[in-house]
Amino acid sequence: MNQGPLFIFLWNGLLITMTLCVGCIKTPSTHVDTQKTDAPASYAGATEKARPFEDGWVNDFQDDNLETLILEALESNYDLQAASSRVAAAQASFQSINAGWKPQLNLNQSDSRSKTVFNPFAGPLQSRYINRFDLGVTLAWELDLWGRIRSQGRAALADLQASQSDYMAARLSLAANVAAAWFNVIESELQVRLNEETLNSFESNLKVVEESYQRGIPNRALDVRLTRANVESTRSNLLVRKRQRDAAVRSMEILLGRYPSAELEIIPHLPILKGRVPTGMPSELLIRRPDIFSAERRVAAATQRLKVSRKSLLPSIRLTSSVGTSSSELTDLLDPERLALSIAGSLTQPLYQGGRLRANVQLSDARLQESMAQFSQAVLRAFQEVESLLAAEAFLRDQEMALQATSEESSEAEVLAKEQYERGLVDIITVLESERRAFNARSSLINAANLRLQNRLSLYLALGGHFQGDAPDNPTDQVTLNE
Repeated sequence: MNQGPLFIFLWNGLLITMTLCVGCIKTPSTHVDTQKTDAPASYAGATEKARPFEDGWVNDFQDDNLETLILEALESNYDLQAASSRVAAAQASFQSINAGWKPQLNLNQSDSRSKTVFNPFAGPLQSRYINRFDLGVTLAWELDLWGRIRSQGRAALADLQASQSDYMAARLSLAANVAAAWFNVIESELQVRLNEETLNSFESNLKVVEESYQRGIPNRALDVRLTRANVESTRSNLLVRKRQRDAAVRSMEILLGRYPSAELEIIPHLPILKGRVPTGMPSELLIRRPDIFSAERRVAAATQRLKVSRKSLLPSIRLTSSVGTSSSELTDLLDPERLALSIAGSLTQPLYQGGRLRANVQLSDARLQESMAQFSQAVLRAFQEVESLLAAEAFLRDQEMALQATSEESSEAEVLAKEQYERGLVDIITVLESERRAFNARSSLINAANLRLQNRLSLYLALGGHFQGDAPDNPTDQVTLNE
């Protein structure tokens, strides 16, 4: 083989290598107009001066068990593992698409055997078998003159970034769901203990009423019947609460990736909130929300795909180079004298495809408009979530304080009603009503405390992370049973 073709082949490879160094895939950028949402500079519902936020929102609940449970869920939850697999699939898809603007090198090997019939001396026909062996290397590369292939790669990269952000959103959501489920489990435990305590109290009252009836005190037969009905009603409520606790524990265990055996150890009090919501939190906090970033990345991907569809209307140039040998003897395949080189180029210009290419442009443009609308809607929904949760924070705090006072007054009224009943000043209906009011007030207080914790969790989720304020919270934030 002479040096001319070899020099051309090597020079062609050098040009390809230089082009690869220049044609790297960069992160696609996009600019989405969100001014029409009239976003405020800060959230209106916050109440205290803001400080730099951090990601340790779990610490605000001051519950070591909660942090341990969240770490277990992040390690073992199967839904999160599925989300991680989707990220891996997006990574593989990006690498596959990104390979489109790189040269394709293939090794080709084939062998064949053909039968030839001839008559060398005008005598009888004779046949002869001929073996042929081929070995070659083919290099193919499409010149990305208009950046179409690079736009495909950028779209795939934006998809990958959106998938990664979806995974981070799944992690944050899982952590919040574990915390919410944990607080529901604790509330169900407190409700069971409250019902058990109330049942014991009602059974003690029943003994007192039955003893007075046996001593012959007049008009106590009705009191016995009403008190027994009250005891059985409370026993029924206790069974309902136990069933709810069982369901809450099993749901919690599923989140943790455990078998739902209802064997979770439960603490007997709800956590204490560490601080109040700070005021003046900037609305820019929304940009750290994974779902908002994911929506923005999908706009970027749609933008790049619109560019791809438009550039598909332009001509494409493809270069091919091949080098190889062909011989009837297998041992001659590596003979340099038989080496052959070919270089070819082709240009393709779409002329008429029934309107398919222009329809693809219209389709890509419509999907871009759809993704932009979804992004704007996601931003508006995020603002609505944050503002509603900030307002609910104050409402729930005041409600909890009111229920705390209601519980205290109802407990005192219950004591007075029992004392007056023993002296014959009131009837059994008054006692039963005071007991019912005291029980309902304590049950509602437990539920309100959990609702406030759930609202704070939702606020962290809506903000995409943590905030930190100066003022401590009220001492009524911890709700337990009065032993």
